[in-house]
Amino acid sequence: MVSVVIATHNRPAALRQALKSLLAQTVQDWEAIVVGDACRADTAAAVAVFEDARISYVDLPVNFGEQSGPNNIGFARASGRFIAILNHDDLWFPDHLASMCGWIDATGADVVLARGAAVAPAESKGSRHTLLGRGRGGFYDPVITVGYGSTQMIRRSSLPRLGPWRPASHCVCESSQDWLFRAWRKGARIATMPHLTVLMLHSGAREGSYVHDSAWEQEELLEAMSAPDALRSRILGNAEEPALPSRSRYLRRRLLAVLGMHPRARSFRRQYRRGTLIAMLRQTRGLPPMPEREPGADELLARYRHNGERPDAN
Repeated sequence: MVSVVIATHNRPAALRQALKSLLAQTVQDWEAIVVGDACRADTAAAVAVFEDARISYVDLPVNFGEQSGPNNIGFARASGRFIAILNHDDLWFPDHLASMCGWIDATGADVVLARGAAVAPAESKGSRHTLLGRGRGGFYDPVITVGYGSTQMIRRSSLPRLGPWRPASHCVCESSQDWLFRAWRKGARIATMPHLTVLMLHSGAREGSYVHDSAWEQEELLEAMSAPDALRSRILGNAEEPALPSRSRYLRRRLLAVLGMHPRARSFRRQYRRGTLIAMLRQTRGLPPMPEREPGADELLARYRHNGERPDAN
């Protein structure tokens, strides 16, 4: 029924927890396509340990550097009726796939977005979680709706019309939000589900998240999912939704959306030059700068020599 696409890069501990949340789903008619972005050998080992024929793993020979490329490979390999995205550092509640499959059929939507909570880093005392995925009348509104990858389910038959994710360097906001906006502009029916089923632990909000192979936050939350509604109550008790714009501001942004400009484009352009958001996130995560998209002969030679010296390189 569902193809689950999981893009990953050198965080096997977090990936294991994401896969555990998938294995715990009440709907078991799924396949998982894990796409490694030029990963170390321990990522393949983390997948193999589950010994589940529904989980496949493919690793890119060269690092793409962000989620759009691996996701598009997963979409191309998917065979399910629906495609769901699960970021490797996020978690699904056990009823996520069941709820999403029911909601996408009930609404006749091309895409459905779950409510998701962006979990505040444990070390940020006093910070509140952010509840995302709010729509307007049960459907996507380009001004107020934010639906990150792990909250998205797509009807596979709609994907050729909606197209792939664009590289982050081509977007004026996050790749996931760029894709939703373009899908809406193409006439996609995007429903919002009023049920919290996703916990997002954004690596860009956690300093050095790729430096140490640790996933203790995910482990604690996954253990708490044995009582899912108690965990939902705990999360919602310390959560807030983004403030809604005033009516005049809403109407201005809605006009921009109708004219083809993402409502968040202007604020993003003021804050980030094109491509700098990913560069900043990679620095926070402890990753090297974005790989060169068109390397010359010297850069290629250096790369292959470096790979040849790594005993754990794929």
